[in-house]
Amino acid sequence: MGHHLNRAKAHFGTDTRGLLEGGRYALLHTRSLEFDELRPYVPGDDVRDIDWKASARSGHVLIKRFVSEKHHKILLVADAGRNMSSLTPNGETKRDVAAHILGAFGLVTLGRADQIGMVYGDARGCVNIRQRRGETHIENMLHRFYAHTLAEPGVSDIVSQLDYVATHYRHSMLIVVVSDEPEVDDRLDDAVTRLRSRHDVLWAMVPDMPAVGDHDGYDVGSGSLVLRGAALGPRVVAAYRRAEQERAHRLDEYLTARAIPYATIGASTQIRPRLVELTEVFARAG
Repeated sequence: MGHHLNRAKAHFGTDTRGLLEGGRYALLHTRSLEFDELRPYVPGDDVRDIDWKASARSGHVLIKRFVSEKHHKILLVADAGRNMSSLTPNGETKRDVAAHILGAFGLVTLGRADQIGMVYGDARGCVNIRQRRGETHIENMLHRFYAHTLAEPGVSDIVSQLDYVATHYRHSMLIVVVSDEPEVDDRLDDAVTRLRSRHDVLWAMVPDMPAVGDHDGYDVGSGSLVLRGAALGPRVVAAYRRAEQERAHRLDEYLTARAIPYATIGASTQIRPRLVELTEVFARAG
């Protein structure tokens, strides 16, 4: 396994069973082509699927679970602009956390033969990597994304990537967006509305370290100095914190109203539990 996938595996692990089941583009568990596993019977199951021999051996009624040959088609949509050079609340670079999240979704697809591609970029434009299968393909995607974030990236603008996908991807699929926390405005709403009319969307957001802290900082987008909290005074700090709470509330209301499951992941150690929660919401939505 390559460098980036190994780093993702260190934080996400190797157990991907049950993730991304459900939703409109999931594996279909029906009387179909290929035996998958046994599971306990629940009311409403087709009695024709009961495995009587296995049930007799175990003392419990067990159902044969089948999978069809239909798999997910997944498109990762990632911000590779300057925002990924800033720090998360725990001090990691956002590019590292984002790469580990992207790698985690890649690991999920490996055991399921899902097709996965990526669109990444910044305000200058998009790079489109077509959907394919396999470890080498996923590692190459992660390498290209990470290299872009290091090589003088442009200003971040995830709406540019969302607009590209909404314009160029017509066939229904699962869209996984990995970015910082977007500003809710008309541009975002237009792109999201177009995407949701055709695709399922999940959103993993990597937040910034608070701009007002114990040390001076700088804005990675503009390069301007951001003074420490002590220099700004308590009234300015309090106003900043209120504005951040209001912004987070608007974003939560926006994504919830549009039925977009999302997770805020501020550290690589949070990737496993937050993505498990995110995919469970996705499965229930199906």
